[in-house]
Amino acid sequence: MKPTSTIQRKLAKGILALYPLFPVPIYFSVLIGYPALWLSLVIAIIPMVVHYWKTRLIIKRTPFDIPILIFICGTLISFIVAPDKSVATGALSTTIASILVYYGITTNSGASKKYWLWTAGIICLITLLLSLWFLSQGEHRILPFNQWAFDLFSGFPKTVGPVLQWNTIGALLAVVIPPLFIFVLFKYSLNIRVIALILWLFFSGVLFLSDSGAGWLAFIISLAFILICWRKHLLLVIVPILGILSTTAVIFYSKTDWLITTFSTASLIGRTKLWQNTFMLLKGKSSVLGLGPGAWHEVYNSHYGDPVPIVHNSYLQLYCDAGLLGFIAMVLAAIIVIRLSIQFLNSSWRNSVTWIGIGLIGSIIAGAIFAIFDTTISEIYVTPNGYIYLVLPLLWIGAALIAVVHKTRCDTLEKIKKSEHGGIVSKVA
Repeated sequence: MKPTSTIQRKLAKGILALYPLFPVPIYFSVLIGYPALWLSLVIAIIPMVVHYWKTRLIIKRTPFDIPILIFICGTLISFIVAPDKSVATGALSTTIASILVYYGITTNSGASKKYWLWTAGIICLITLLLSLWFLSQGEHRILPFNQWAFDLFSGFPKTVGPVLQWNTIGALLAVVIPPLFIFVLFKYSLNIRVIALILWLFFSGVLFLSDSGAGWLAFIISLAFILICWRKHLLLVIVPILGILSTTAVIFYSKTDWLITTFSTASLIGRTKLWQNTFMLLKGKSSVLGLGPGAWHEVYNSHYGDPVPIVHNSYLQLYCDAGLLGFIAMVLAAIIVIRLSIQFLNSSWRNSVTWIGIGLIGSIIAGAIFAIFDTTISEIYVTPNGYIYLVLPLLWIGAALIAVVHKTRCDTLEKIKKSEHGGIVSKVA
């Protein structure tokens, strides 16, 4: 039965508008044990029920539905072999939450520009609060160029529990900054451009102060990509500048303590060893089933006796969590992203939707680079009573926004075609 009264329609509209927020309680259930997990799951599917009530469809079709379905199957199958079912349940629950966040965003693909400006504002506000949290009490490295910033925020009251690490905030900022930069370059509202410029400068500054080497690398490459898309002739300037910077860094690397700390070869060698050992674990049935959602930490430590919390590679982490099917889903999703990216790049540069799409491609590039050196799809908290594994929605939010921009672009092109066809018919008449 579809909603008929005005109150029902408004209530349904409000629930669907807030759809991306309904899965959030699942994270609190897994992280702090409150509310009860079953209750959080019930709350999370309320918008899906409302959407079915309105449209007779459980979800709105998107380009990533098939990879998501394959990924869900891979995660469920991998769950069977997980050694610690409590950790795996938390991983599975937050995976469901992330997928629901994805569909919460894509369900509102037809929403007004005001809705998406509010969405962008909320993402920026969350990023701002996390940046301040990192500066005031995050796990950081004190170096000559950033000590003043951490001293400035040292008076803030401290919280009890997990804190942000330099690479965690680096990953977040690296993917948030590129779309924000698009609002600075694109001729939109002056007020929005000024706010975007201020936030871009602040976030870029925090990223620099974080001393996240992978974040710096992702930032530079995504920024170069966007600038070249904006003005192609900048390629002649950017490439030599990057070459000079790289050469200078190599020349002064052994003579500069902070360069050795930021781009530690010992750290890279250690991570390479982690990856090699993980490949050894992914043999036999594990090459198909994976190790189980959130199980890498326990399985790795039991085999090598090394209390390392994360594998420092998002692609390997995904394989461990969802097995071969999860890897296949990732490859299919990557192919879809590349196809959509080509469409954005071949579109007219005067279209605001196209520019936003290019900004999101910049985010994908930054995230893909960062994912080589660290785990950006999940977070793990080691406690005296065990460890907690959360699947983060960052990847899913990016995929959802790509899907929304693609849908908006297709709708715009369809309107243009209809308008042109109408004009031809009118002339003929």
